[in-house]
This record gives sequence, structure tokens and C-alpha cells, in this order.
Amino acid sequence: MTIEAIQQAFLRQSEDGRPIYRRLAEAIAQQIESGQLAASSKLPTHRALADRLGVTVGTITRAYAETERRGLVEARVGAGTYVCAHNRPGWVFSYPNQTPDECNFGYNIPPAIDRAPILASAIQTLSQHPDLLNHLMLYQDPQGLTAHREAISRWLRTHGVQLDPARMHFTSGAQHAIQLVLSVFCRSGDTLLTEQVAYPGFLGLARQMQMTIKGVEMDAEGLLPDSLETACRQYQPRMLYCTPTLQNPTAATMSRERREAILAICRRHQVLIIEDDVNGLLPAKTPPPLVNLDSEQVIHFGSLSKCLAPGLRLGYIQVPVKHQNRLNTALHHHCLMISPLLSALVCELIHQGDADRVLQQIREDMQLRAKRLENYLGQYQVQYQSPGFHAWLALPDHWRLSDFVAAAEARGVVVKSAELFTPPGSTIYQAVRLAISAPHSHDKLEQGLAILAELLAQAPYPDFPL
Repeated sequence: MTIEAIQQAFLRQSEDGRPIYRRLAEAIAQQIESGQLAASSKLPTHRALADRLGVTVGTITRAYAETERRGLVEARVGAGTYVCAHNRPGWVFSYPNQTPDECNFGYNIPPAIDRAPILASAIQTLSQHPDLLNHLMLYQDPQGLTAHREAISRWLRTHGVQLDPARMHFTSGAQHAIQLVLSVFCRSGDTLLTEQVAYPGFLGLARQMQMTIKGVEMDAEGLLPDSLETACRQYQPRMLYCTPTLQNPTAATMSRERREAILAICRRHQVLIIEDDVNGLLPAKTPPPLVNLDSEQVIHFGSLSKCLAPGLRLGYIQVPVKHQNRLNTALHHHCLMISPLLSALVCELIHQGDADRVLQQIREDMQLRAKRLENYLGQYQVQYQSPGFHAWLALPDHWRLSDFVAAAEARGVVVKSAELFTPPGSTIYQAVRLAISAPHSHDKLEQGLAILAELLAQAPYPDFPL
């Protein structure tokens, strides 16, 4: 029995001055690592284990929390504590080099656009200024060149994002910005809040850095204020991570009223907000980003990956004034600086008007793709907002999540399971994310959508145990 195995392992621990809860956590860890406690097995209740070991329930609570911090177990609301399954689907990006028979809805990448002419033009313009090129090849301040920050912040303002060039830092994309934030402002064991389903890149980094993640309930608009209020009181989190515009994976966008409510709660509980705005430039008009409403309560970051080109690997981040020096030091320690040649290239694309032209081209392409999504899947429970890259498809009751993902893959269609987006211990939606931007042509998009519509309309063959 699980309870006996834990008891025996605990009794083998030497009394070396460590607190009891740490010795118990180590005993549980040893049982998991040896395979005595199998993946997905349920740990004893706090009361049952406390009675068996002759310790307080509080000691068990602290021991379980320690093993959860190590990423070995997960507490599921209302269901107990379970050993983590380390073979669960993982999130590692690889570019979808699609075979002729495959339709890959897996990754939120911009639709296929020929960027070669505008890049060639920008590079040619830069090449005509040798003194500038030589200057760009030197070490620069970690924050980035002032002229580049001013040019990009002016462009962002034309799209509704108000960042101060004196406070802006460049990053190597949004994923690097997340890594910076977690390493600078958090530490192992901290509790972070996210939406009930959230970007896997954030979840993976937080788990890797041994932080505890708690999901906050959502509706069609995003985070629920009442649920956030409860979570802040219950967990005393260090930060809240959220994506207010075109949330990944649900495509939800918060109204201005919802954003102000979220800000008010976080101010009251002194919780900093990490605002992921990677999709924020895609819509022509959205409610103001959180950083516009309170720049001292928000760590804001975005990138040019969705609206211009992922290969540029240029992102930007702004933190509250009191944290500015810490971020500058951390960025220097991470990579010394972000390539000034890349920021110069982006500035040239902005100056020539090509950045806006590419963004408009992406918007128009996604509007056409959205019509195809509606034609094929409009009768199902699918959440999408144009010109976003992804849709969130809730499965009919007759489909199990794993069965649907496998059936789609067997037909050459790749989708992303809700499990990838679910924080440890949270309920897994019976849903999949469809990146309708990823198929390289509209014909391939239609082919994939048609297959999904066929699968949704039919019931899988049941397996009857003998």
C-alpha cells in the first residue's frame, strides 16, 4: 500500500536535524524516483498519513508542498495529491516542415508570406552606411541603442502600446523575456498565478525553476475577478502571468472593464502582473494593454514574432521604475546585449513602412482563414477572434481528448491537446487548440478543417473490455 511504503521510507530517514517535513518529503521523493510510487498514483490524505506517522496534519501539508515544489507531485483541486506523470505531452517547438499529406495546426506561426524583398531592401539600405555598420558591430549598453528604442516605441504607440523608450529593454524574443522575469523577480518555491490554461512556454520555464503554478478560473473574456481575488487570498502569490489580448490557447480578449478589475485586485494584494502581449499588435483595435493603465503594477513584454517575422528574434520588455536597474543587470548577465544589427534592421523596416504593410497583409490573410474556419467548424463550440492565429475547439461529449488527438494525427492532422496548456493540478479541458495560421496554403487549411469536421461528426469506435 502507498501509505505503508511512505511510512517505511520515512522511518529509514536519519534524524540529522532536518525538520520532519523535509525528511518526509525526501522519503516520498525516493519512493517516486525508485518507482515504488508510480506515476499518477494518489498519495494518502493528509489526515491518514499524519495519523500513521504520528505527526500533525500541518507537517504533512508542508511535506506535500515541498514535493510539489520539486515537481514530483501535483495537488488537484478537490481530488487529492498525485505523483506527476513525466511522460505527459511536452511542449518543445520545432518548425512544422509539413509533408504533402500532413496539415499541421500545431504552432502559432504567422501565415506564409514572402518577406525576402523587404528584408533585402532593408539590408541594402543599411549596407550603404559603413560607419553605422561598424558601430553596430561594437558592444552596446544591455538596454539597446537609444535611437532604436525611440523608433520602435514610437511605432508601438501608433498601435496603441505606450512604452517609455527610457525604460524599454530589447530581448531575444518573448520567451527570453519570460526567462528574464522569472530569474530576476522570482525564486524557487514561489507561487505564481496563471489563467486556467496558459502558454506552455511559461509553464515549462516556471516548473523548470521549481515554482508552484496555480490556475485561475476563466470565462469567454479571460480571467474571472472573483476567482483571482480568492486565489490571491489563498496562495499569496508573487506574480500573476496573463495574456489579456488573444489569450493562448483560448483566444479570449479582456474588455477594458475586466482589465481594470484585474489591476485593482492585484494592487490590493500587491501582486505584480506579467503581461504577455505577443498577440497584442495583431488586432487593428483592442482595449488598452494593462501597462497603459498602470505601468508601475505591470511587467509588460511583447515581440515582433507574430506581427513581422519570428526569425528576427527581437522582443521588448518594460518593468516598473523601481525594478529597472535589476533588469538591466540581469540582461547583461544573460547575454551582454541583444544584437544591435537586428534592432537596426527592424527600425529600417519600420522607417520604410514595410512593418505596417506586413502586419496588414497578415491581418487580411487571417480574415480569409477565419472564414474557412467558420465554414467547416462553425456549428461546433469553437472560440476564435480575428485576426488571431489560433482557435480553441471544445470537443463534443462523445470524444475523449486523447482519442481525438490520436484520430486526427492518424488522418495527417496535428492539433495541440489542452493538456499541454494546463497548470499542474488543474482540471484538463476536453479541448484542442488549432493554429489556423500554420498550414502553408489555404487549400491545405481547408483540407485539414474538412478532416476535423468529419471526425467531430462521427463517434469513435468504443473499446469493450473482455
